[in-house]
Amino acid sequence: MSALLIHRHEPSAGFTLVEMLAVLVILALAATTAVPLLSRGAGAVSLDASASEIASALRVTRAAAIVQNRVMTLSVDVDRRTFGSNVVPPRAFAPGLQAKLTYAAVTRSGEAEGGFRFFPDGSSTGGDLSLELNGQHTRLCVAWLTGTVLRAATC
Repeated sequence: MSALLIHRHEPSAGFTLVEMLAVLVILALAATTAVPLLSRGAGAVSLDASASEIASALRVTRAAAIVQNRVMTLSVDVDRRTFGSNVVPPRAFAPGLQAKLTYAAVTRSGEAEGGFRFFPDGSSTGGDLSLELNGQHTRLCVAWLTGTVLRAATC
């Protein structure tokens, strides 16, 4: 009788080359997807926050005009880089934020100062405010008929 030898192979600890390559491919795909999102960076976040803050100030001023049944104006001074109204305390734009204001002539109070006038029925004088920060652009539009504030690429 011959002796039958059974040889067992113990599994070795570690990863195969194929497994390592698969992980590297997945990491490379994740990096190529994430880099453009991360490169948008803090500038875009700051621009979004500034646009939201100004849009909120516009909406609060409009709501106050309706509730108090009187005309309210949110003033914007591009040179001093501030905005405010009777119900919104004066605030400064974010550092580095550039603004361009298009508004009705009746709300003009200086060379670089104007604003958005809201009426008790909710309507407004209308206009738009273009904001730019680090090459990123956004625009706030105020509809004259309804006084609604929209954020859009173009008004």
